[in-house]
Amino acid sequence: MANGYNIMKYYGSKEGYDADVLIDSKAVLGKDDFVATGVLTYALGDIIEVELPEYDVFQLGDKAKMTVYTKSGLFVMNTTVVAKEFGSVIVINPPENRKKFAEKREFPRVDVKHTGLLFGLQDMNKRNKHHFENPLGISIKNISINGLGFTINDNSMVDKIVQKHSHLEVELDLGFTMTCSMEIVRKEKVENDFYYGASYIDIPQEKTNALRGFILTNQIETYFVQKREAQFKKATEKKSAANQ
Repeated sequence: MANGYNIMKYYGSKEGYDADVLIDSKAVLGKDDFVATGVLTYALGDIIEVELPEYDVFQLGDKAKMTVYTKSGLFVMNTTVVAKEFGSVIVINPPENRKKFAEKREFPRVDVKHTGLLFGLQDMNKRNKHHFENPLGISIKNISINGLGFTINDNSMVDKIVQKHSHLEVELDLGFTMTCSMEIVRKEKVENDFYYGASYIDIPQEKTNALRGFILTNQIETYFVQKREAQFKKATEKKSAANQ
């Protein structure tokens, strides 16, 4: 179990109840002729975490049926186990279930450390075009299914021409190569650099599932890290209080 948890590489694929209504609700997870009862502890975007004693019975890729008992009603869904660690499993929150809830952020954004290349840009009216003979490197800071945040490694020559609504042609290195066009929707000064937020204009259809899988995997890894840090902090504070 690498890093203490297992993750299955998953490539799959609103307004209504507040998504927070799911948290701390009783959840019944069943597969084949086995049923376990636990507590739903996390729900954001494509993933749901359920803490349950019999977590080890469930394996990555298992198809399961989950029933969640909330104060707002009963929710039943068919799902798949995509990650697990001691005491809990992560399952997919299927699109038909997500549509029932309103989330604070429609598309979860995860922090990453990846790179890419900027080949050219143009203004939103497509009047002024700039093509870089030597593509500029970019550092990807965070990413979601609808956009990303990045800095340009050597932006001294482009910070004046990269403005809000500029259209960029880039190639992203996410463990797989994805060439796409993006629109700048945010620009701000951060220390000595400019930080850019961009939304995708066009993504190759054949890359959509790979992008979704990349984001999902990173979201799960980030969540497990943050969860462990919170548990460690809580245990440390408890120990410190007991020694006083």
